[in-house]
Amino acid sequence: MSLEVQTEIALLRKQLFSDDISKTKNKLWIYKQKLNDNETFNDFGFVVSIKIADYEAIVREYDTNVGNRLLKQVSDYMIGYMKEHHLKHEIVRYKNENFLIFLSGLNKEEVEDNIVNMQKGMSNYKFKYRSSMFMLTFYFAVMQYVENESFSSVFDQLDEKLFEDQI
Repeated sequence: MSLEVQTEIALLRKQLFSDDISKTKNKLWIYKQKLNDNETFNDFGFVVSIKIADYEAIVREYDTNVGNRLLKQVSDYMIGYMKEHHLKHEIVRYKNENFLIFLSGLNKEEVEDNIVNMQKGMSNYKFKYRSSMFMLTFYFAVMQYVENESFSSVFDQLDEKLFEDQI
């Protein structure tokens, strides 16, 4: 295969697995790259579920375009934080305001410390739309996963932890 064809395939693959709004990976990436055919993990590490606070209220009050700008600002911050701290990661926009961050090479305490620090750092930023100002805040939950563990089982537990932490 020529270098030109390989480059073209790499570009198509990147576009296929990229979320257009947030410039993170999309849900398809999880199913095609992170999981085996039977929807179990093909590696091990930690997954962090991040849910942006007030996203639904902002979209209801303003519109989807404003929500998309908020998603972009949050994802840009997360991407920058991960790069700045040299963390081995993949960020996926899973649905609406919910991102999943896959981390490896760290223990649970290091993962939680990094996410808390990212959360604190992001809270120093504001999202401005017309005369309204919003804090950039999110809820999160962390779970470890192992090779051949069911994605849906891990995701259900993660969702439950996220819900409990919001209450």
